[in-house]
Amino acid sequence: MWGVKLPAGTPIVTAVFGIQHDPSRDNSTLINIFDSLIVNQPARIENLEQDNPVPTRVWLTYWPSTAAYQKWWTSEPVASFWGSLPDDAGVYREILTMPPGKTQHGTSITDRPSGMAPLGKFESILDKSGYWGCYYDRMSDVNKRESKLPTPVTKKPTRTHPLSITPSTGSNLPIRRGRIQLPTLPDNIAFVVEGQDHGLILPEEKEHWLENFDQLTTNWICDLVEAGPEKGILDSRLCYRPDSGTYKDADSPPRELSFNDKVQLFYFLDMEAMQKFGRENAGHVKLRREFAQSYGPKGVMTELPGQLRLWVETSILKGKDMECEYVGCIEGTGLMGLNWG
Repeated sequence: MWGVKLPAGTPIVTAVFGIQHDPSRDNSTLINIFDSLIVNQPARIENLEQDNPVPTRVWLTYWPSTAAYQKWWTSEPVASFWGSLPDDAGVYREILTMPPGKTQHGTSITDRPSGMAPLGKFESILDKSGYWGCYYDRMSDVNKRESKLPTPVTKKPTRTHPLSITPSTGSNLPIRRGRIQLPTLPDNIAFVVEGQDHGLILPEEKEHWLENFDQLTTNWICDLVEAGPEKGILDSRLCYRPDSGTYKDADSPPRELSFNDKVQLFYFLDMEAMQKFGRENAGHVKLRREFAQSYGPKGVMTELPGQLRLWVETSILKGKDMECEYVGCIEGTGLMGLNWG
């Protein structure tokens, strides 16, 4: 496993933008305009699509500093675009600012960088992999005791409009008109990005994956999506790169996971909620154990030049460092759908 060492002392920005284009509204013009405004601006863009609860074009973007992001965000074309959005636009932004010591990136492949990898330099993290708590150990500035405390909220958050991975046309989902800017969120929310790329996987590796890990991985991701805020999963999004093709039957639900290159976005109440759910999920425990046996020392896959690309990012966020705005989005979109009681 490889990690990414980020420049010390400079907060980075992960910005998630989305434009909903459900059957009731054609947002192709907005999508094309925004795409032209952001292309080649951040250090990295993951260009993604999300099917549920409504089709959404997603830009997962990475900026080397708050100054770099602000320079783009306050530029006249971008400010004009955002300021002119109608009250039913179906557009959102989630701007996450974090010190480099409170985030981590782990990957199995270094020649196809993803996510925040272009912001730093690769380094081996073999000694910080494969055990509970390794994500904490990869974050140099995390006060482990403080970060393991429960998020200070008086009540567990709930969803006013529960969303599921069941395909929807969007016709029965009401739109919250106007601009919704969330107040300061609680500290210690964990933002997690998980990615898998089967695009260059070798035949023997693909056969082993499909036989041993594909269903376990699918079950684990679906369990996360369906768990909801009462179990500490505040929001889940299954995304994919449409032009990457598929590595298995696209009719296998959920469809999003059949694509070669896919990304899942999760907001957890805190890191402890993430680890607790992982420890208590029998399928996830089995997946971790058997994957380590196959790809670890003397495992059946160690002699193959594996091309399966897995990557994960975990960031611990201060509430004041999360800026979320939703313009005319459907009820329940992102963190807008949460009721903190």
